[in-house]
Amino acid sequence: AKRLGYAPNAAALALRGGRSMMIAVVIKDFDDPFLGTITRELQGLANKKGFSLILTGFGKGASGPDISSLSRFNLDALIICGSDLRVDWIKPFLRKGLPCVQIGSGVSCCGLNRVEIDEDFGIEIILKYLLSLGHRNIAFIGDYTGSHMRRKKIFKNIYAKIFRAVRPFTISVPSGRCAGIQAMKMLLRKSQKRPFTSVVAADDIMAQEALRALYDSGLSVPSDVSLSGVDDIPSARLCIPSLTTVRAPVDVMVRKAFELVIEKSLTGDMARSLKIRPELVKRESCSKVRTL
Repeated sequence: AKRLGYAPNAAALALRGGRSMMIAVVIKDFDDPFLGTITRELQGLANKKGFSLILTGFGKGASGPDISSLSRFNLDALIICGSDLRVDWIKPFLRKGLPCVQIGSGVSCCGLNRVEIDEDFGIEIILKYLLSLGHRNIAFIGDYTGSHMRRKKIFKNIYAKIFRAVRPFTISVPSGRCAGIQAMKMLLRKSQKRPFTSVVAADDIMAQEALRALYDSGLSVPSDVSLSGVDDIPSARLCIPSLTTVRAPVDVMVRKAFELVIEKSLTGDMARSLKIRPELVKRESCSKVRTL
């Protein structure tokens, strides 16, 4: 069999009641900066276990993927990559008992496994780091998407716990290109009476856009304003100054998600939810508060 290059036919195995050895991977956003890392990790894990991957995703503006294309396969598992998804389209797969896992945060769904970053811990470590640098007036910028609004709420709660009665300055703007520039410009306009020394952006893309807005306004990072983000996307270390951020351990999250659905497809265990703690990456965009 090895000499002839024989491999078992997945369709024939499925007809006999065996496993098809096929896993569907559904991508919410093909512009996600972590997409390459996620697919590379999944491909490596699947290859080691003898599985094949079927890749699909959300069309522009769509609330779900093309379910009809997925229904043509006798899948062994479904892995969903992305946060804050509508879960209606997942329910038919769950009713069939298909092991499903989401890599990302969002609305809970009975039977759906989840692996996500511990955002509370991530926001807390960045705020404690800024506190250690002498910052007290720390602002938050984000847009109106689910993940940003969730991080804004976490920021406000943890800020209140650390700084007691001090109320943080937060700005939210409509999502879209250059939302970080708009948010930063709005913050600068509204902060005349409430000066800030540091800004936490809801993600690294918004932080990098805010960096541009600060530069255009004649402000220096970190001399005038310390700036930080969340996620540690690949470009975070390349911008000038390099971005202090909270690193999402994407490779660990992918591995845990793969293990969850493979174990469930074998044992039929109940759905589980895992929160993976991120780590603080200290770079050039944050410094001690400048004293006059």
